Amino acid sequence: MSQSAYLSNYEPTQSYGSLSYFDFEQHSKEWQQVISTHSFNHKLSVFLPFCDTEIVRNHLNDVTAGNYYQGSLLLSSILDPNFLTNVIRSGKLIFSLTKSTYESFGIVAEHGQNKQDRLRQKYIVIVDLHDRKLVPNSKKYDRLKSCIENTFTDPIKIIATFVDKVSGESKDIPWPSTVTTTMQKKSMDMKIDPLNYIHIPTLDELRIPLTTKPDTTWQYNTLKSLEWVGLANIKANRITANDKPESFVSVYNPPTSASTGSGVLIQWIGLIHPLFIHHIMISIKKILVTKKEDMKWVSLSTWGYRDSPFTWESQQHYYFTNGENDYTFILLSPTEITTKQVPTISYQMYGSDHIQK
Repeated sequence: MSQSAYLSNYEPTQSYGSLSYFDFEQHSKEWQQVISTHSFNHKLSVFLPFCDTEIVRNHLNDVTAGNYYQGSLLLSSILDPNFLTNVIRSGKLIFSLTKSTYESFGIVAEHGQNKQDRLRQKYIVIVDLHDRKLVPNSKKYDRLKSCIENTFTDPIKIIATFVDKVSGESKDIPWPSTVTTTMQKKSMDMKIDPLNYIHIPTLDELRIPLTTKPDTTWQYNTLKSLEWVGLANIKANRITANDKPESFVSVYNPPTSASTGSGVLIQWIGLIHPLFIHHIMISIKKILVTKKEDMKWVSLSTWGYRDSPFTWESQQHYYFTNGENDYTFILLSPTEITTKQVPTISYQMYGSDHIQK
């Protein structure tokens, strides 16, 4: 069925990519901003070429992504006085509503609608939980609770995580007593998969001086390299050394500059906090520098939830209708060209509404 049949005012969804090349240390704010502005992370994947599981365990065995919660609750339960005060008081409550739900909700979207909101008939209502007037038994609190109770009468599925902003440590969520039995605590364990007898690209063509402006050839080679990383992340047969794809089955061509060897794929799945991803980014950089003679490069990829309400900081993602919401980093080992620098490639994947027009 065509999207135009169920999306009013339909316009084809386009996706965009932002490709950057910089030094890991000198321009650390570049990669830190990418990570910190992408809050709703479903999956984290790291690929280490020419590496074995022992090296991974030596460097990452004590690293933990912590826990997250999955379950269902009545939305009004988050306004439990103790939960509001001790857990979510410092945040914002953001509603992404359809036209019919918004009209029955009873709280006005202060900033109105932008062009994309109108196209999709969406309304964003933001409640600032810092508001000193929003306290139990106050007029503002009672109105908000009444609006939620009358509009969202059925339990909703949620995922949640609670992380210390300073240490990045995962903490237990003190749920209201009315929802403790409906929320399941899940651990985000590290999964290690060795990938043996595969063609691993050298990525030598990506190693240009950091003072050089990348040209279209470099961009093309980088996108081909990212394609290989994507295949490694899904453990595709196309990267195995004995694979010979037929042209009518696959248009993928393996890299011409490659060596046969083994690598390790490391993955975490859950609701992964940006602070943990930041920590992993630093850890794999240390592994790369330590093993630079053998490893040559490493990659880190993150996938956002497809139904994220917001992505790239405060930009709406428009549930299932707005392209990609992921990113990948490739770190290259220091060489004589780059001296002690670690050239870093950043690739952010956007939907059409994430581009400032």
